[in-house]
Amino acid sequence: MEEENKKNSRREFLKTTTKAGAVSIIGGLAISACSDKENKQDGVVEGKSNKEEILYQGNTKYWKEYYCVAK
Repeated sequence: MEEENKKNSRREFLKTTTKAGAVSIIGGLAISACSDKENKQDGVVEGKSNKEEILYQGNTKYWKEYYCVAK
């Protein structure tokens, strides 16, 4: 009998925590959906690197194949 009460109390605890977790997740999603702040990212993010961009060019068979596929 005592063992059965422990199982029931565990089940009730799991039910309660699952319900509470679901309610908090739904509430958080609802609040974030209603917020006025929008995250927008337009274009490419530009950094402040001093490095030069290197474009590899060559007349090898492999580079020609790569550029044909990359188009």
